[in-house]
Amino acid sequence: MKKFDKLELGCGERPMPGYLHQDTTSMPGIKLDFICNPWEIPLEESSLSEVLALGVIEHLRFAEVKKTLAHMYKLLKKGGALLFDVPDMKVWSEYLYNLTHEQQEKNLFPPHHVWSTFYGWQRWPGDEHKSGWTREEITKAVKESGFGKIEEGVQIFTSKGIVRGRFTRPGDAHIYIKAVK
Repeated sequence: MKKFDKLELGCGERPMPGYLHQDTTSMPGIKLDFICNPWEIPLEESSLSEVLALGVIEHLRFAEVKKTLAHMYKLLKKGGALLFDVPDMKVWSEYLYNLTHEQQEKNLFPPHHVWSTFYGWQRWPGDEHKSGWTREEITKAVKESGFGKIEEGVQIFTSKGIVRGRFTRPGDAHIYIKAVK
């Protein structure tokens, strides 16, 4: 196994360089360090400085999110950080309301994008959304897992050179979190 102290959960087909990589299924051409659920990763406690999870948390059931947050807290060193994002369901609920009440012109995205944010893009097994979060609910879950300091904002990722299309589209409402142990 590589000697990194950073872990990327659900790396998919775009693994970040400099991280250990986890996903729940193997993928052709992708070298994964862990093929398991994120709450089952067999690393020593306090062995990581950072955990990255882009577009991952919403693919877990609520109870699985709590198990994952608690496990990441155990794996992180003191001062280590969990960086992740989730769709902001308060905003996406407005888009869905517009869509179902013949007000689609108010939306920034076509109907398929709105529905896919609720249910996942369903391009392959596991590409379904199983939980949805408001800022208040995800912050509460993070705090209940033991994290003390929570920062928000897309700059958490962009300042590290991490790029995703949604980072440049403010209307593609996501909650960007850095939770520090």
